[in-house]
Parts: sequence; C-alpha cells; structure tokens
Amino acid sequence: MMIGEFVDLLLEPILWLIVSGIITILAIFFILKYRKIEEEAKPFIFGLILFICCFLIARTIETIRRYWIGSYYDIIDSHFSITGLNLALRLSYYIIAWSGITIFYYVFETHIMKEGMQKNTWYILTIFSALEGIFSCFLYFTSATDWVMFCVIGFFFVVAFFPVFLFLYTAKMAISRRQRVAWIGITIGFLIFVLGVMADLPEAYLVVTEYMGLEYFPPVFIHYGTPIMQAMGTVLMGIGFAVLYENI
Repeated sequence: MMIGEFVDLLLEPILWLIVSGIITILAIFFILKYRKIEEEAKPFIFGLILFICCFLIARTIETIRRYWIGSYYDIIDSHFSITGLNLALRLSYYIIAWSGITIFYYVFETHIMKEGMQKNTWYILTIFSALEGIFSCFLYFTSATDWVMFCVIGFFFVVAFFPVFLFLYTAKMAISRRQRVAWIGITIGFLIFVLGVMADLPEAYLVVTEYMGLEYFPPVFIHYGTPIMQAMGTVLMGIGFAVLYENI
C-alpha cells in the first residue's frame, strides 16, 4: 500500500478518534469540576456534562459505523437507503446526540436565560432540538423526503444559529469583562462546532447535491476540515465554560 493511500485510509478516522479523545478529556474535567462547585451552579454543569457525554458516545458510534461497519453516505434518488446494523447505528447517533443537545438547551434556557438573565425563551431551543432528532430519524423511514427535509433544515437552523444571539446577549449582560470574553469565546467555538457538524451530515450532502444541483464542498474539507472544526469548537467552548465556573 502506498503512503498516500495509507494516509487517506486512516487519517480521517484517526482525526475523528482524536475528537472523541478531546471530548473525553472535557467530560472528565467537568465531572471533577461538578464535585467542587456550589449547589446553585450544579444543575447547569450537570446538563453540560450530559451533553458532552452524549455527544462523545454518539460521535464514537458514528465513527465506528462509518469507517468499519457501514458506509459514508447511502443516498439513492434523494432517499436515504441504509439498513440493518448500519441503520441502527446511524439512528443511535441521532437519538443520543440530539438527546444530549436537548438536555443542554433545557438547562441553558432554564438556569442561564430564565433564572440568571430573567429572559424567557419559551424553551424554543429545547423543543426544536427534540423535534430535530425525531425528524432526522424519520428521514430513514419515509418516501416523503422533501417535506421531512424541509422540517429538518428549518429546525436545524433554529437550534444552530438562534443560540448565537442568546450567547451574545449573555455576554452583553455579563457582570465582568472576563465573563464577557468567556461568552464570546463560547459563541465563536459554538459557531465553528456547528458548521463542522452541519457539513458532516448526510442531510447537507443531499441538500447541496440533489436539491441545489451544486457540487458538494471540496472533499478535503469534508474529510479533514469537519473533524478539525468540531475539535476546535469543542475546545473553545470547553475553555469558555471552564473560565465562567473557575471560581464557583
């Protein structure tokens, strides 16, 4: 096997395993942090830990599925067409990942926005995250892909980009410059992370190639850029939250 072929075969899954490793380190850090912080901060940190652990499990499952059990994308005539263990693992990824995201948004909307900032978001992010998970799974069981995709895209844009405004609002209302910088760092990390997640999804591939009739993002970006972006975003968000709760 040539060196180039060896790199192409192993580099991408290795990058994703590195992402899982980084998330594992963050999970351990916040679990240890949880034991020492004040009671009033524990609900949010607990929700953050659940999100990190859920995404860790989901991301690891998807890496194993994609590179050693299933396939990269199986889209035929604008329909998702995977079966068996491949499908079971793919659905597990959606269910676990979106459950973690839903939990995180619930504690954020409850303990940061509603209690901390006295700003009611009506749990829009929590509800839409749960719906996104449900409709993402539904894509694999319906022939009415177009309208389900419309819902998936709509829900995703709400849960992916509406938080940016909430994070920036939280930064604006922060009581210290250090907290403000931390929330700005979280916002930047969140955007990088979301773009990495979005570009990696088969739904994005379907939208760009089938619905928009365009060539997809450069393969180098998909194969190597998305794990790097998710790793960078995770690190920035982790540092931001660590700064916010370092003295609590």
